[in-house]
Amino acid sequence: MNKQSIMGVKEAISGRHSVRSFIPKSVSDEDIDALINAARLAPSSLNSQPWRFKVVRDKEILKKFGEKNISRTQSWLADAGAIIVCCADVAGYVKDSQASAFFYRDNELITGDTMDGIEDYVERESSADRAAKFGAAAMNVGISISFMMLRAMELGLGTCWVGMYNEQEVKKMLNIDNEIRIVSLLAVGYPAEGQPHEHNRKDVSEILLP
Repeated sequence: MNKQSIMGVKEAISGRHSVRSFIPKSVSDEDIDALINAARLAPSSLNSQPWRFKVVRDKEILKKFGEKNISRTQSWLADAGAIIVCCADVAGYVKDSQASAFFYRDNELITGDTMDGIEDYVERESSADRAAKFGAAAMNVGISISFMMLRAMELGLGTCWVGMYNEQEVKKMLNIDNEIRIVSLLAVGYPAEGQPHEHNRKDVSEILLP
């Protein structure tokens, strides 16, 4: 896909597919900036924006992502132009949710039963166990990853959402703070030729509840 061509959202959604074979070519600073900015503009619960990203383009480190102790030997990761480690700041998610709720109440942007419900939600999240907090923060990060994947299509890049990785090994390799949780890896790069583009998806009738 030529970067200069115009692509609508419908076309990006239809054309997106998981790419597991890349031309070994680095992704430019400009394109990385475009992807991160797309993620930054994603919606989030109470505008908490809990996403944090680590961009890896160093060839030697990319090779390590394909090793058994990191990804169960998904060796194709070594050829990605970049790997974006998509993380959740769990503590930040709770703090920023609380700040938003206070702002809404203090400025009377939301009032009544709805505001009470928001404060109940924030209180529930702040007192939840760490796993529950991570799940809520990760949901927001997932939205931001989807935005990056669609923007990548527009830029002529392929992506693959990778969920099989050793979180502690990745953190140690990249010196990521232990308070930050990894939600997924996003492999990004220039797709090699000859990859299937068909989507095996359920029919609309199978996903609509009566």
